[in-house]
Amino acid sequence: MRAFVLETGFGLDNLVLRERETPMPGPGQVLLEMRTASLNYRDLVVVAGGHGRAVRPPLVPLSDGVGIVVETGPGVRDLAVGDRVAPAFYQHWQGGAPPDDLEAGRLGGPLDGVLASHCVFPESGLVKIAEGLSNAEAATLPCAGVTAWSALSEPWPLRPGESVLIQGTGGVALMALALARRAGAHTIVTTSSPIKAARLAALGADLVIDRNATPDWARAVREATGGRGCERVLELGGAATLNDSVKAVRTGGTILLIGNVTGSMAELFLPLVLTRRITLHSVSCGSRQAFQALMGALAAGGIRPVVDRVFPFEEAHEAFRTLEKGEHFGNICLSLSQDPSR
Repeated sequence: MRAFVLETGFGLDNLVLRERETPMPGPGQVLLEMRTASLNYRDLVVVAGGHGRAVRPPLVPLSDGVGIVVETGPGVRDLAVGDRVAPAFYQHWQGGAPPDDLEAGRLGGPLDGVLASHCVFPESGLVKIAEGLSNAEAATLPCAGVTAWSALSEPWPLRPGESVLIQGTGGVALMALALARRAGAHTIVTTSSPIKAARLAALGADLVIDRNATPDWARAVREATGGRGCERVLELGGAATLNDSVKAVRTGGTILLIGNVTGSMAELFLPLVLTRRITLHSVSCGSRQAFQALMGALAAGGIRPVVDRVFPFEEAHEAFRTLEKGEHFGNICLSLSQDPSR
């Protein structure tokens, strides 16, 4: 097997391609021949060494991927050779309340991830992929897809007619847009590019706000909602956007804290939060049960993840650099199979 490994330290210069012995599945485990992986902003943080002391080299990065079962260990009951599956982001969170050691079960740090030609996972950490999705589309689901699903399901499900504000054009944002539209919500999306704004409109966003053309986008959101603000804001930006999200959400509304692309240390004007009874609710992907629920929704048809570009396995460094530039629209993927037809 082949795998990219952060071998001696962090940074792209330390991400090296290595050949290893193909692992064998033990009791309750399956061996996957990986087909495609997808990159998330979190993966940039992991490779840079900024994801906490528990994440240490040597490490195979990336959490999102899809593969084919090629061998099963003793005791595997529900999966068979040939099944197409994806590993859950949290390998030990089946459903319900998150476990106390939540961080210990994350793929791509601290657990080895999917940037490899073959991986072994417990059957309990895998989800079957719905028919009709390409490998690249399916590869985007474990973290990005489930995060979007959780953001529209927590702390309660999105209701028809509610207004939802979504930031950006990454994998989480575009999946959330598709799910919110199907739920019957009024969707508002912010971006920083007129080209991306046109593509968002083509995907069915009810209102697109170019932040460069409209710096006070929070005011624009309130004006578009009759002065009330949105019931739900998907806060993907972080430090630079959080206070604007507070201004854009309605009294009694919810801000879903998802990303920190613009920084991790935010100053928050508390009176606006306290006097308007705003809920700040963090979303860190979701359980395997949430993944299965998302897969059920996708199996019903009508929603496809947006893939910006698929790089060959050997061009992993370039894929990371492309993600870092932030010019993509949707998900950036890597083909892990040596056979380009797979």
